[in-house]
Amino acid sequence: MDVDAAWDIIEATLRDVLPDVAATLRGPAHDDDLAALARTAGSDLPADFVASLRRHDGQDNPTRLLDLFDHHTLLSAEAMVAAAEMRAGALGTDPNCTDYDWMTPDKVRTIPHCRGWLQFTDSEGDGYALDLDPLPAGEAGQVIQLPIDGPTPVPDFASFGAWLTALAQRLDAGAFRADEENGLRLDRGLS
Repeated sequence: MDVDAAWDIIEATLRDVLPDVAATLRGPAHDDDLAALARTAGSDLPADFVASLRRHDGQDNPTRLLDLFDHHTLLSAEAMVAAAEMRAGALGTDPNCTDYDWMTPDKVRTIPHCRGWLQFTDSEGDGYALDLDPLPAGEAGQVIQLPIDGPTPVPDFASFGAWLTALAQRLDAGAFRADEENGLRLDRGLS
């Protein structure tokens, strides 16, 4: 499923079951914001990720009460830059950090933070992120779930497009609960 088809399903579901959440989706990202995001990551952004940002530059959800799903707010390009700067300041960016040398790395660096990780959702500090600097067994653009601190687990999805497709498929299948107070909750989570 391509990015536009996935967004068509997500938008239609949100309009039907949680129109207040649908209303938080922002318009397209500006070219300057996309360029700043690429500079922050230190590499080109995957085409599927850019296509999504050109459709919706995150959510306008300052209260964090209207999350996209499972307490995850979709971040704007500007908010992703800010999150990367905050994580870098708090956790550093050393790809050769040995804090977690007891782990056996495979696809994702076992470090607290990496310049090539772009967190695109936020759930009280945790969130999904693109890994643009994977280890040799990984794939650039794989999606990982960042903990607020500590080492990062294995990739959840091979790409942003796969992540967005998984969300759209869950919504299309009706595998969720929705109410005004608790928002959209996937029946088994996303991964």
